[in-house]
Amino acid sequence: MRARPVYVVPILGVMPANAPPLPIESVEPEESPVRARMSRILDGSDFPALSKQIIETISALDDNASSLQRLANVVLREYSLTLSVVRTANSMHYRRSGRAIQSATHAMMMLGAKTVRQLASSLLLFENFHRRSPALKELMVQSLLTANHAREVANSLGMEEPEEAHLCGMFRNLGEVLIACHFGEDYARIQTMMHDEGKSEMGATKVVLGFPYADLGAEVSRHWGMPDAVVQGMRARASTSASLSAAVTAFSHDLTVALYSQEHAPDAAGGALEAVIEQHSAKIKLSREQVRDVIVSALNETRELFSSLHIPSDRQRFKRLSEAARYAIGAAAFETGEWAAVPASSEDDAVQLRDRLRQELESAADASSGTALGAVLLLALEGALRGGPFDRVIVCLLDTDHGRLVARSGLGDGIDSLLPHFDFPMNIRGGPVVTATQQRTPLYLPNDRSMNASEARWAGALRVAQFGVFPIVVAGKIMGCMYVDRAMDGEMAAITPDRATLRYVHALSNIVVTAIAARRRLSTAAPVEPVRETPKSAVPAAPGAEPTRSGADRVALVLQLLQGASSESVSAESGVPVAQIEAWRAEVLAAAAARLQ
Repeated sequence: MRARPVYVVPILGVMPANAPPLPIESVEPEESPVRARMSRILDGSDFPALSKQIIETISALDDNASSLQRLANVVLREYSLTLSVVRTANSMHYRRSGRAIQSATHAMMMLGAKTVRQLASSLLLFENFHRRSPALKELMVQSLLTANHAREVANSLGMEEPEEAHLCGMFRNLGEVLIACHFGEDYARIQTMMHDEGKSEMGATKVVLGFPYADLGAEVSRHWGMPDAVVQGMRARASTSASLSAAVTAFSHDLTVALYSQEHAPDAAGGALEAVIEQHSAKIKLSREQVRDVIVSALNETRELFSSLHIPSDRQRFKRLSEAARYAIGAAAFETGEWAAVPASSEDDAVQLRDRLRQELESAADASSGTALGAVLLLALEGALRGGPFDRVIVCLLDTDHGRLVARSGLGDGIDSLLPHFDFPMNIRGGPVVTATQQRTPLYLPNDRSMNASEARWAGALRVAQFGVFPIVVAGKIMGCMYVDRAMDGEMAAITPDRATLRYVHALSNIVVTAIAARRRLSTAAPVEPVRETPKSAVPAAPGAEPTRSGADRVALVLQLLQGASSESVSAESGVPVAQIEAWRAEVLAAAAARLQ
C-alpha cells in the first residue's frame, strides 16, 4: 500500500498564507495485529490447501444435480467425510425409512446440500489439525466434543438444524487452534501465563497477541465465507448470547471445558458441571437428565468417529474423559474397553460394501422410487468409485442428435479437468472411448488386451494408466457408456482390477440400462385415470392464479424431473409451484405403477 505524506498545517502569522504545506514524513498505515497474524497464516505452505477445500465446500450452494456432484467429489475424497455423511443420514433425526443407507450420494440427497456442507466443513477442519502436535490433538478433541455436545443439545431443544449447531461447536475455538498451530511459542507463553501466573485467557491473549482468540477465528471464518452463526458462536458467552444458536455454542463449549479440563482431577468435574448449568439456565432449558444424556451421547459419538478412523493413540485419553464424565453425572455407563484393531478395509468388508451399494442403486433405478435419472447416474458412479475402487468415473450419454458422446457427470480426483475432454464425435475420429462403446461389449485395458498405439497416445495425453468402457445399450440402441480409470500418478496405477471387480462395474452399468429403460416406458405410459379438468369457463381464474394444466402438460413436466431436472428449475420455467409439481410426479408414478401391474 502506498504511504501517504503527513503535512504540517501552517500556523497563522508564522508561515505565508499561500505557502504549500510541508511534508515532514511518510507513515505506512499500521496493519492491525489480527490482520498481521492472518496474513502470516495465509502465506504458509499448507493453510491455502485447507482454505481451498473449505471454500469449495461452502460454495456448493444448491441441492441441484451439479451442486450435488461437486459436493460428492468433496465428500468422497475423504474417507472420514464419507463415513460421517452416511452415519448422519442413518441417525434417528434424519432417517425416513427402516432401511440403512450405505451410499454417500444417497445420504446427501436425503440430508440436503446445506447439511452436508456443514458436516464436511467440520470434518475438514478436524482432519487438517488433529494429526499434528500434541497440543493440537488436545484442542481438536475438545473441538469435536464441543461440536457433538452442540448437536445433541440442539436435538434435545428441538432445533431444526442440529448440524449447524455441530458446525458452530467445531469452529468455536478456531482462533486458539490457529495460534497453537502457527505460533507455537506464543501459544506456550499464553498457557504459562494462565497456569503459572493465574491470568485469564482473555488477559493472557491480550498481553501476548494484542487480541482475543475469537478475533482471529472470526477473521478467518469470514475469509472462508462461513455462516454468520459461526462467528456469533465464537464470541458468545452465557450472559451475552444474542440468539439460541449462539447460546447453544457457548453452553456446549463451557460444558466441554467443565468436564474435560478436570480430567486429571475428575472428582472436581461435578461441581464445574453444576456451575455451567446454572450460568446458562436462562437460555438453555434442559433438565439434569437431559444434560446427562447429551454428555453420554456426545462422548460416544466422538469415540465412534475415532474408532472408525482407527486412531489407536487416543484410547487412554478416552478412558480419562469417560472417568471425568462419570464423576460429573454419576452412574452413567460408558464403554471404555479396548477397541478392536480392525483393518480399514478387509476383503469381506469390500464385498459387503459392493453388495450394499448395488442394492441401493437397484432400488433407485426402479421408476416407482421417484428418483431422477441424474441421481441414479450419480449413485452408479459412486458405486464404481468406492466399490472398484477407481480414481475417476464418468457417465457419457449421446446428445439429442446422437452425433456426439458427451460426459454427463463424473466423480473422482481431478475430474473437473478431465470432463472437458469427454466430448467425442460418434465416428471414426471419436477415439478409443467411442470405438469401445460402438463394440457394445465391456472393455478394460490392459486386462483384456494391451493398448494399441492410438489408445496408448490418448491415455498418455490424459495421464491415464488403465481404463475401462462399459457400453449402455437400451433396447438395442447405444445410449452411452460408463467410463472408469486409474491415473498414472494414482496409488493404484500399477494394480489391475480382478475379474470380480470388472463384473461388479458391468453389473452397475446394466442397472443404469434398466433405469433408463424404465423411465422410457414411463414416458409412454398414460395415467390410468386422467385428471379431469374443470372447464375454464366454469370458474374464472383469479388474477395471478396458476393456469389450468392439461394431463399431457402435467406428464411433460414430470418427465423433465425424471430426466434429471430439478423441481426448482422446472418450476421457474413453467411457473408452476414446486409443491404442485412434486404432487403431479407422485400421481404419475402411482398411475404408471398401477398400469404395469
